Amino acid sequence: MIRLSLPGLVFLLATSLCPATVAARPVDGVAARFRLAAEQLLDQTQDPAPTGQRMRLQLAAGRYAEAEETAVRLAEQLRPQQPMRAAAMMPWRIYARARLYETRGTDPTAALAQAFNELYARLPDGEIAAVLPAYGANLEPMRERALQTSAACAGVVLTDCDTAAQAVAARATLEAWTYLIPASEPLIRADAERRFLIDDNLLIPVADGAEIALLTVRPRMAGGERLTTLMSFTIYNRDDWSFADAVQMAARGYAGAVAYSRGKGRSTGEPLPYVNDGADAATVVDWLAAQDWSDGRVGMFSGSYNTFTQWAALKHRPRALRAIATNASNAPGIDTPMQGGVFQTFTYPWPLYAASGSALDEKTYSDGDRWARLIHEWFLSGRPYRDLPRIDGRANPIFASWLDHPDYDPFWQAMIPQGREFADIDIPVYVQTGYFDGGMVGALHYFREHTRYRPDADHRMIIGPYHHTAQQSGVMPSINGYDLDRSAVIDLMEIRLQWFDHVFQGAPLPEVLSDRVNFQVMGADLWRHVPTLEAMAPDRLQLFLGAADESGSHALSASPPVADAAIDLRLDMADRSGPDVEVPDDQLDTTGALMFETGPFSRGLEIAGSFKGHFEIVTNKRDLDLEVTFFEHRADGGYFRLASYLGRASYMTDRSTRNLLTPGVSQTLTFESQTVTAVRLASGSRLVALVGVPFRPGVQINYGTGRDVSDESIADAGEPLAVRFLSGSFLDLGVRSTER
Repeated sequence: MIRLSLPGLVFLLATSLCPATVAARPVDGVAARFRLAAEQLLDQTQDPAPTGQRMRLQLAAGRYAEAEETAVRLAEQLRPQQPMRAAAMMPWRIYARARLYETRGTDPTAALAQAFNELYARLPDGEIAAVLPAYGANLEPMRERALQTSAACAGVVLTDCDTAAQAVAARATLEAWTYLIPASEPLIRADAERRFLIDDNLLIPVADGAEIALLTVRPRMAGGERLTTLMSFTIYNRDDWSFADAVQMAARGYAGAVAYSRGKGRSTGEPLPYVNDGADAATVVDWLAAQDWSDGRVGMFSGSYNTFTQWAALKHRPRALRAIATNASNAPGIDTPMQGGVFQTFTYPWPLYAASGSALDEKTYSDGDRWARLIHEWFLSGRPYRDLPRIDGRANPIFASWLDHPDYDPFWQAMIPQGREFADIDIPVYVQTGYFDGGMVGALHYFREHTRYRPDADHRMIIGPYHHTAQQSGVMPSINGYDLDRSAVIDLMEIRLQWFDHVFQGAPLPEVLSDRVNFQVMGADLWRHVPTLEAMAPDRLQLFLGAADESGSHALSASPPVADAAIDLRLDMADRSGPDVEVPDDQLDTTGALMFETGPFSRGLEIAGSFKGHFEIVTNKRDLDLEVTFFEHRADGGYFRLASYLGRASYMTDRSTRNLLTPGVSQTLTFESQTVTAVRLASGSRLVALVGVPFRPGVQINYGTGRDVSDESIADAGEPLAVRFLSGSFLDLGVRSTER
């Protein structure tokens, strides 16, 4: 009988699977029981299809040769459309083979070295560059997953537990990567030094006496050929990530370089996000261009925060910087820590993670329970937003300093190009973003500003059903319950490298980048290529907000309301029952919002691009925050999120200066969504717009007094917020008819 006790599992996961160099592992009772359970689970399920879970069960059962065979078949299956996931099967093959050699009497360290040399060391440079990111695995989430899945089966016979396979697979995953990390590091390093010239002891002097740590990896070129450098400038000082990035560029024939922000890793100075990175990155660009192995040209790459550093460097216009390739773009003051002037709490833990010391604070950042508890307690307490650090019990000075700049003022404007500065950016720019990427807000901001001030800008964008880390981790075939069209599953990393080859080596431009704006239409299985964001949809559809019918449902109609009927929204901000109210999965959360819905559409209509809003309102407050989100309401009852807008009314006309509302007076709110979409509506689908005021733990609460929102509290709630949408208020969408 394989019965598990929770204390035994905790001890097992905390001791026998702790990170260490490869060594013989004692066989204890719990480990033996997991192995027996794996055998039984495999015998009970004879499905021959290769799956990741089956491979892990084979490993747990000690069937190492079978596990490697499954890994090979998985890689073959994944390679056509998910090459990054296919490459990530190589460490599993190495692990399985090494363990097999152990069973034949080979010492564990020698077994790993033998398997590594037989599999990894024989790969060409380009293929090892694809494998390296897989070695950036984080053990802490694996350990937590193993503990949780095992705890779910505690006290019962393991094979009788409904989640036994998940528990055994999770433990096998943890054991595999505990075996591989860090024992593989010297093997990887030795192999890389055989292939490349590596210098990871560089310190580049910058302003104020600080020094920036820099890694360079260069191919061993014959004849003294000079190299173009591709560089990432990052606050995320993970040496395994940086090494993988630099090797990838070197394997492509460039000099790969990664530099760390001040105070990170070996860089000196104080970690301070955003403030110094632009000037420091520009200095490193100039240094790289001056090296005797350089051809004087530098490109920058990477995503999220590291996209900001590229635009920040361009603000200082280093002459050697000739191209930037961005993804999941971050634009400080535009998309984080506030969007449309509204601070969003998901950014709160980030300074503690990235800037509380020379290392990244992974443990603090990954403590999801702590952050959920914090925002829930803050919301229920009604305390000012500025009190978040006091509620958490730990100072967060960087976040606090951000709250001191609610306007898009010189503090934020000093970080990235502004206005006419965009006109001077005459280098090629590439950006990748996705419909499920929070970084789309920043990506669209940079694109709009660059092409506005420099109409002939060589700025190309690719947009598809991708998430925030798709360019680093690969496109997933399914996301948020949506199965991607086949045409959308592409190798974004390879496209980025092909774009660099086009810019620096004159190679053909990837076909998918044939115009400025290149976007995949969800549900239509096709790509479209247009010169501007506005051209994503050739026609516009105005949908007017209509009054509620007997059922309480509001119409969203192409025809203006016949009667001059107003629509009222009321919200009592002193009522804090919202977070504890369960919303069924097949319904939308309408807290603080009104739901407007069209009739069903026939097949043949695409919704594409951004949407705009024109609301005539009367309110009883001096300010309010507005949130509008479009959904496709499908015939099966499901909701599919499309584009959205979030913004503070007082910043709609000018994000740098607050203009308060006048209570009791009719006034106009006009806005444009900060995200875009492209979807062909399924037959029978309706469009739904949630229009309301954000009132939830994840964002600031604007009580409407006109004072600094971070200082307002539940004591300022006063009478419930009342917003009257007057007749003629409408939303405007981009559409394309595809009827034949």
